[in-house]
Amino acid sequence: MLTLARALVDYDLDLLQAIAGQWDIDLTSSDRGLAAEELAAAMLDPEAIHSTWERLGEEAQEALSNLLANEGRLPFAHFTRRYGEIRPMGPARRERERPWTAPISVTEALFYRGLIVRAFEQSTGGAQEFIVVPSDLAEGLPRPELTSTTRSPGYPVAPPRQVPVGKYAAPDDLATLLAYLLIREDNARPWLETTPSDIIDRYLRRPIPAYRAMLTHLAYDLDLIEDLEVLTQTTTQVNKDSARPWLEAPILHQLRSLAETWLESTTWNDLAFTPGLDADEWPNDPRLARQVVLDTLQDVPAGLWWSLHGLVEHVKQHAPDFQRPGGDYAAWYLRDAVSGEILHGFQYWDYIEGEQLRFIIGGPLTWLGLVQAGQGAFMVTELGQALLGQTDWPSAPDRETRIRVDQQGVISVPVQMSRYERAQIARFTAWLDPPPLRAGDPDADGGDAAYRYRLTPQAIARVADEGFNLGRIITFLQRLSGGSVPPNVLKMLQSWGENPAEVVVEDAVIIRAKDLGVYERLVKNQRVHRWFVQQVGPNSYTVRREDLPALLNALREMGILPYFEGYKKDDWP
Repeated sequence: MLTLARALVDYDLDLLQAIAGQWDIDLTSSDRGLAAEELAAAMLDPEAIHSTWERLGEEAQEALSNLLANEGRLPFAHFTRRYGEIRPMGPARRERERPWTAPISVTEALFYRGLIVRAFEQSTGGAQEFIVVPSDLAEGLPRPELTSTTRSPGYPVAPPRQVPVGKYAAPDDLATLLAYLLIREDNARPWLETTPSDIIDRYLRRPIPAYRAMLTHLAYDLDLIEDLEVLTQTTTQVNKDSARPWLEAPILHQLRSLAETWLESTTWNDLAFTPGLDADEWPNDPRLARQVVLDTLQDVPAGLWWSLHGLVEHVKQHAPDFQRPGGDYAAWYLRDAVSGEILHGFQYWDYIEGEQLRFIIGGPLTWLGLVQAGQGAFMVTELGQALLGQTDWPSAPDRETRIRVDQQGVISVPVQMSRYERAQIARFTAWLDPPPLRAGDPDADGGDAAYRYRLTPQAIARVADEGFNLGRIITFLQRLSGGSVPPNVLKMLQSWGENPAEVVVEDAVIIRAKDLGVYERLVKNQRVHRWFVQQVGPNSYTVRREDLPALLNALREMGILPYFEGYKKDDWP
């Protein structure tokens, strides 16, 4: 801890004499070291401290109280933004201008009274300059009264009209990503960006590109997936040794692993996904912003809906430089994503740090079930309280549930079912739309939301090489359904195993000429006839659907405008 004597020993003799004059102290020594000790001893007299405090203006007392409320130290940039600068001066200029007689700021007035000093200390962002009240001097100053509003990071608000749901969705969606990579050779690296990916996003319960990007980052961090380089191509494969135990774990354990991995991740950068910002290179340590959010949430009362705006303003007032070492707001080259304007200076704090804090709470903390957020309000959940260390992390097995197989071969998998079991079903089925968050979310009302998959020959065939034969599939479905697979579905699977192509369905278009003369013109025209596949009736042929545009062009060149039978006028190709 920095004492007053240790702080003053580095001052020039003229500066010590100037401070002594502010305290009505006559220094007898002309040796700088001895003068510093003499001045420190005199300043620490309780009566001298009381007299000096009484002579301070209201704003200077407020500034000191602010420092004392923050353990006697605040970052230099933070303090001087609020209370003004200290002009750099050497002995000659000080003798000429005598700045203590007409200080330009509260900071300068306190500095020339010796009540504050400048010091470099180690912080989370490295060596940083602080404004400090020497520890022994701080003991004699009036202590500020810490009211509930002093520590409270904002204020409570009314609950949103519609309470957000989906706090348990992240493990479900990560399981979907893993299942997709188990059945398709693909490169997951593009999923790390905010570019929409229709091929996978549409199967997620929360189809948000930034959310999908976060889950993909965490999957890499957890070693659930890894890249395989083959020649010049990158393929992402599932690391089954780590993915299986993760998928088999209860959902509360999965949420904990995701939350703790996000907290420490350096590959996922919340600032890079904050809406409205762009950069060629992101210069921040992403862990610093998360830590200031968690530190601030420590003082948000449990069970209350809280103002997001109030929390952001609290951080701006008390810890604005949380990710800027030295409070330097000119070193980063971040841009407005729309205009391209460089966002330099503290005046853009709300556009950068403010929006980043809002994104962390409304994005990752919400997506991972640590808070519920909506309409400018948020509430810390029981999972969030556990991450903050306020409670033990909840631990419970998943609720036992069964799949349902209907007579059409559609499998309904409740969202409460093990992510491992669902991933296995996803490997040998065609995927239908996932259950929406707004209906039947298990953390909202314990409803009956379910994933839906359809049994198809193509889907079954893709796992045949892995030993996932029909007998194993039937046994698996019977076990998960409690022996309630419909008889016709069992027969369908068994028959397909014995004779896979007993009935073939082709997707084709039929072209029919009602007039024999027109039919003969079509058959004789090589540009038209080349697209005919098989005659299926008088004056009729099948055409592959993908060849239909070329056929239509050929018909128009012949001067024929085809009529699309059975189509509504707005549906015509």
